[in-house]
Amino acid sequence: MVIMSSLQLTNEKFILGNISRGLLLACYILISVWLSTFSNSTQGSIGILVICASGLFMLVYTYKRGVVRFTITDSHLQQHTFKGGWVVQWRNVSSLGLCRSHQPTHSPELPWIGIRLKDPIPFVKQACPRLITNLLLEQRSLLYLGARETDKEHLFQDQVLDSARVELKEGETLKGLQASLYHRMHYQREYWGYDIFISTADLDRDGEEFVGLLRKYWAGSR
Repeated sequence: MVIMSSLQLTNEKFILGNISRGLLLACYILISVWLSTFSNSTQGSIGILVICASGLFMLVYTYKRGVVRFTITDSHLQQHTFKGGWVVQWRNVSSLGLCRSHQPTHSPELPWIGIRLKDPIPFVKQACPRLITNLLLEQRSLLYLGARETDKEHLFQDQVLDSARVELKEGETLKGLQASLYHRMHYQREYWGYDIFISTADLDRDGEEFVGLLRKYWAGSR
């Protein structure tokens, strides 16, 4: 196994240090206070300050929701999002690549990178409910596209809602959101050959380049 240095990647456009963030916050507060002086009453001034504070909160919240980070090491790939994160060990990866359309008339490459796992159970078990919910919603369109391109569109509603209990060989049972994720990964594998997916919109570089980087670390782990 080749020892490779860890990488921290993010799609964040503006990365500010503590001093810069502090200065921006101070400026925002000063502007808010200045605007509040235009009110003729105390209630009006308080209202302006509340509106400014709410605006700042919504701005920060919206910005952070779109930030996605990746940690790539010689042992694993990890994704960090606002709603949680997941980890995939390289030893559990059997293949990875860009998803490609089955229709020759469409653009062959889709805006998704797929990862096929040797065993999906560890991934399902370590995913928190909030993350699972986000994955199920975010990748719903990909499931529909797979069903449509393989003439199984009539199965889409049953597949997207499938949460039947899953009995594992070890005697354990997956149910609820974990069962939903397990079934979703099964259907996605049937359509695309992969279990989990990364949107190319969440990357700091071209999809092909990111796949090449992942394959480099994956190969180095063996």
